[in-house]
Amino acid sequence: MQSASLARAKIQTPRFRGGLIERGELEEQLGDALTSRRLVLLVAPAGYGKTAALSRQLQRLPAGCAVAWLTADEEDDLQRLLSHLIEALEPLDPPWRLAPEGLLELVAQGRLREAASALLGALEATDTEQGVIVLDNLHAVADARLYEFLGHLLEGLPQKWTFAIATRVEPPLSLGRWRARREVAEFDETALGFSRKEVQALWRHATGHEDPEQAERLFERTQGWAAGLSLSLEASERSAAKAPKSVWHNRRHLFEYLANEVLEGLPDELQEFLLRCALLPELTVPRCEQISGNRRAADLLEEIERRRLFVSLLDSEALTLRLHDLFRDFLEERLRRLYPEEVPALLRLAAQGEEDPMRRALMFVRAGAWDEAQQSLADAAADMLAGDQGAQVIRIVEQFPADIQARSPLLAYVRGLCAWPHYKYGAVRSAMEHAAAGFDAMGRHDDAQRARAVQALAMLFCGQMADARRLGQVVRSKPMDLETETLSELLDFWYEAYHGPAEGPGHRLAKVVNLLMQGGSAELWFRCMARVNILISRPGVSAQIQRMVHGARAATGHEHWSLEASANLTEAWLFLWQGRIAELELAFQRIEEDSQWLGQPAGLRIRLLTLKVMYHVACDDRDAVRATRDDIVAHASLLERSGELPLAYLAIAVRASAAIGDWAAVRLHLPAFQVEVGRENPSMQMFLRSFKAQLALHEGRVGEALTILRELATRSTPLDTNSLDATVRTRLALAELADGSPTAAWRALEPLIERVAATGNVGQILVTGVPSLTELSLAAWGGAASREGLAVLRQWVESARLFKGGLQEKPRASAANDAGLSERELQVLALLAEGQSNKLIARALDLSPHTVKRHVARILDRLDLASRMQAADWYRTQRLG
Repeated sequence: MQSASLARAKIQTPRFRGGLIERGELEEQLGDALTSRRLVLLVAPAGYGKTAALSRQLQRLPAGCAVAWLTADEEDDLQRLLSHLIEALEPLDPPWRLAPEGLLELVAQGRLREAASALLGALEATDTEQGVIVLDNLHAVADARLYEFLGHLLEGLPQKWTFAIATRVEPPLSLGRWRARREVAEFDETALGFSRKEVQALWRHATGHEDPEQAERLFERTQGWAAGLSLSLEASERSAAKAPKSVWHNRRHLFEYLANEVLEGLPDELQEFLLRCALLPELTVPRCEQISGNRRAADLLEEIERRRLFVSLLDSEALTLRLHDLFRDFLEERLRRLYPEEVPALLRLAAQGEEDPMRRALMFVRAGAWDEAQQSLADAAADMLAGDQGAQVIRIVEQFPADIQARSPLLAYVRGLCAWPHYKYGAVRSAMEHAAAGFDAMGRHDDAQRARAVQALAMLFCGQMADARRLGQVVRSKPMDLETETLSELLDFWYEAYHGPAEGPGHRLAKVVNLLMQGGSAELWFRCMARVNILISRPGVSAQIQRMVHGARAATGHEHWSLEASANLTEAWLFLWQGRIAELELAFQRIEEDSQWLGQPAGLRIRLLTLKVMYHVACDDRDAVRATRDDIVAHASLLERSGELPLAYLAIAVRASAAIGDWAAVRLHLPAFQVEVGRENPSMQMFLRSFKAQLALHEGRVGEALTILRELATRSTPLDTNSLDATVRTRLALAELADGSPTAAWRALEPLIERVAATGNVGQILVTGVPSLTELSLAAWGGAASREGLAVLRQWVESARLFKGGLQEKPRASAANDAGLSERELQVLALLAEGQSNKLIARALDLSPHTVKRHVARILDRLDLASRMQAADWYRTQRLG
């Protein structure tokens, strides 16, 4: 998550000029509540001074009390509000144990309790004696999930933290228990409204003289309503006095009447300026100059703030004001009435000056500027997806009118991109087909080409290989930009994986990597990397996978954690294939940390499980194989059924079952393959036939097994995927031995022995199963097998013994070691021990603050500590002491 993309004004505490009078009783009660209660609830209609009361009281909290302020608006849902809350907490350097992106991913999956638990853990470990989190204007948020999430937060809120909520209506929270325990302090309009005595003091301070009668009349008319009092005192005494009696009985009418009186009393230039700037969520000099066209914006903003025209001053280096909702609504209504023809253009100007991509797109939506809104979203989508913000992208799409959503090629393209990381290839296919047709109709042929390239890939992963090939050739027949050419090479990589030639995938992957290195985005690297490991046994592929891993890491800039996790996982397959046990076990630790940091995303988790189950097979850890296999089956059942991926993962589970001789599991899952999906995939069909052959061999139907395996052996080498060729050849050798033909058995096995001996990639043979390899090494070969070949067979079995005992629980840190901390992590820890913040550490080490957060999480995990303070103490004791 990129903090620079957030609307920072939403997380800045508003400031107000010094109050006209002291409100001792309210301030004492509110101050006590903020330091002693779990929840402080300010519930009153607009204009009762909720924001001002909280702002003033926060300034009076004890020194060292941490404060995070968040102003909600109608654009917010739970995920967006949570994004801003995370940013508001950043100055406190919470020791996140889960990436902010991962926290948002949990919310997107509906795992609200887990997300709340992760946030509570960070709050508990934050180095502060006391803290207050303010959620202002909460009534603006309609997302019911927010209140469920807040309920979980309140349930586990650490004692040192308080939530303060300002809202116009009571939030739908279950507060009975907390009220009974006196852990909730509530301030309604009675508590927030000015008393008679305070109104008298206010009148005296504002006018400079006593007038109990006028003060009493003012109190009776406003009933202590802060907005009415403020405007009455700002308006001329005569205009306020002549107000029709009817308006005093309706707060909205009273506000509109008095606001009119106040506005009419302002200089014309200031009136015009206010009307146009009211469309901005926050007022800054550059943005006000842009929307108003007035070069005196700085002077006019100073004048607005000096007059206290219903504005708060945000805590920012540059002058930034926020209009009160009531006043902004009044001004905007007047603007639309007086200058209706200007409003759309002004809203466009407001959107153009907005840095936050979500706000910008939604402001264009509000302006009815549908083309600009769509393009703004499309421009931001790739970066947002790379930052794991796909759910927020979809939320913006859903803000468009239904008819525009239905016909827009840009929105269809964005929807397709958002579906890709979740393996929803059927949705990708239909979205990109719609997008391509729409782009062509608009004359945007490059965009249409790109959409068709993605569509073709999705079709291939849905099992429509011939149709995907034809569409890919259509794309190639026309000019292509870098991304389209990259996707076209990726399509051919996968097509040739299943149809040959044997060297095709290696050559194609080399071209993919070359193109990516010319400027591929992090999101494109991520799209291209998934599952390339299944072709690791094909000529030249492993070298290109290594290049891809290095290139992806360079593209992440240590900012895109999903891509980095995918690179780590892909590299781990190389370690397994090459038998590099120690490096593989370290890789497992990194990937587990990646998965935990990202909130256990489903796509990463199932890919990690497939790697683990193959490792367990190589170790001959049968209990672990069964447990991991069952996890794979459960995860695969949750995947969308339009694509081949559920069957591909189920095939891995069945293959692992066969490798350890769990034939009951093989029989259980074989019927699931009797579906149309995957019929065009030669690899899928070959694996299915190999399962049937292995089962036949186990059941003594040797002739049937031989017939199938001999035919498979004629194609398994050039079309090898997921070590299919090694499985076929080892099982064919066993079947030939069972048939009394050791010479034929050795003939089946010898090419595999030679290939593994030449490459050293022992992992591809170990994942076929230690029981089979042991049986082959002990078989009565007579003179059919060479002495050297038998030695290799026995080395394979010995290698499996070396694999055993892996993935053991690593000891926690002690005084005698650094818990495997890297040199960079030790550098971060040293600066942390000096009391430096994440931002200062990032500056000193030329890192991003985001990367520093990740290093801090790793440090705390590996040292088994909870907070930055504990880590600093550890460093001073163990490294300096």
